[in-house]
Parts: sequence; C-alpha cells; structure tokens
Amino acid sequence: MLAAKPLPAVAPFVCRHRRARTFRGGHVGGEILAGQFVLWKLPREVLATYQAIAGVTWSATAHTAGTPTGTPGVNFQGWTQATRDELNRVRSGVAIGNRNLIPPHKYLGFPPGAPAGPLAAQLLADKYGWITGLERPVNAGFGVVALCPAAAAAWNAGQSGYKYDALVAQITHGATSVEVYYLGSKEIT
Repeated sequence: MLAAKPLPAVAPFVCRHRRARTFRGGHVGGEILAGQFVLWKLPREVLATYQAIAGVTWSATAHTAGTPTGTPGVNFQGWTQATRDELNRVRSGVAIGNRNLIPPHKYLGFPPGAPAGPLAAQLLADKYGWITGLERPVNAGFGVVALCPAAAAAWNAGQSGYKYDALVAQITHGATSVEVYYLGSKEIT
C-alpha cells in the first residue's frame, strides 16, 4: 500500500446546496459549496503526488451521513443505494432536484495564482493523465462553480489539452477545487 504524506489540516466544513444553479463562487465563509470541476475517481498515487506539493489541499469529507443538508430536518445519507443512484443520474446527464442525495466526497484544492515550480511541472506531466477525466456536469440541481472567462473559453474550445488549459487558467484566476467521489476504487467516506 502506498504511504501517503498527510496534507496540512483544513477546517471542517459543511457542504450546503439549497438551489439548483451554477455557483458564481466556490467558497462562502470558508465552506466549499461545489467544485469548478468534477473528477469521479482520483487515483491514490495521484493524491500522494499532489500531497507533497505546497499549497495543494485535500478537504474534509462533505456530505457525511447524518450531517445537515441545509434543509431543516434533512440530513445527508452517506453512501446508500439511493445516493449511488443519484450520482449515476448526475453522471448520465439527468436533472436532479438538489444535492441532498449526493454521496460523500472531498475536494482537491489548488492555491490561487499562476502555477509555478513543482505544481506547474506536475500539472504539465498530468496533462494527458488524470486531468483528462475532469468533467463539468450541467445537470439541473447538481451545480458546479462557474469558471472564470479564460477557463470557460479554454473549456468550450474543446481542443487537444483543453481540460489542462481550463484547469491552469482557473488556478491562475483564483483558488480552484476539484470535487472527487472515489479515491482509487473506494467510495470516499
């Protein structure tokens, strides 16, 4: 098993999604609302590599079973057949009511500013690796954070390496998060 170097501690947060929309900002009062990008499955070795890079963060788990959703009296369910089905609906492009049935996930966070040094080198090395798995689901009810204009232009251009170009443009613009549901083949808990 790969020994992972721990990331710096981050303050716990509650992921709250009350409306079906694309969020203009990814963070409110230190709470991550959604990622600019979604990566359904992050390989463990990739996480270990990025854990060694200063400024990159791995969040606390969002949507853990029993935590409040933001809707009075409704708690997140964790990983259940219902939440797996809801995630599959998102992955299939089907609209959902809101994020209340989304299973636990974490965020791989990148610091704001033009990537330099080890981060720039690693992102470039991964241009045709895990970065090609980035997605931006447009389902009503799921909601991802809006991209800055340069990242949106790169994403919409759809040319070779466009996901890398969009990710780097977004990081250059500001703090960026990638929403992750599986670490290796394991559900995030």
